[in-house]
Amino acid sequence: MGPLTQVCWVVDDIETAMKAHDVRWMHVPDVAFGPDYCTYRGRPADFVVHVAIGYSGAMQLELIQPVRGESLYTETGAGLHHVAWEPEDFDAAVAAAPEVVQQGSFPGVGMDFAYVPGGPLGSWVELMRLSPDMRTIFERLR
Repeated sequence: MGPLTQVCWVVDDIETAMKAHDVRWMHVPDVAFGPDYCTYRGRPADFVVHVAIGYSGAMQLELIQPVRGESLYTETGAGLHHVAWEPEDFDAAVAAAPEVVQQGSFPGVGMDFAYVPGGPLGSWVELMRLSPDMRTIFERLR
């Protein structure tokens, strides 16, 4: 699946969660996922979340606060949500997954993602494909 690159928590209050950890956060409020580029449980998705990204060493930490709409984040609720991998062949990894629960892309930003069940470990696994521009943004944050 490639190297583990991220651990994510869903939180009820992103501001409080950011203050609780001594990490330099990149906070992006009101990230909108629309039906043209995201699905949740096989249906077009329409939801908004606040996101914060930071690093602990080489590990990316992500906080997500649901704002409105149904998504895998509201379904699961607060707590550890997922770990993420960047498979060498994103399309093949997604095609081989027994189930894709939520997936989409950020056109113009250069990121594709798919959430699959974590199997016997529980939680979720996010498969990611990042553009060179997105990698640069993350490297600068690190």
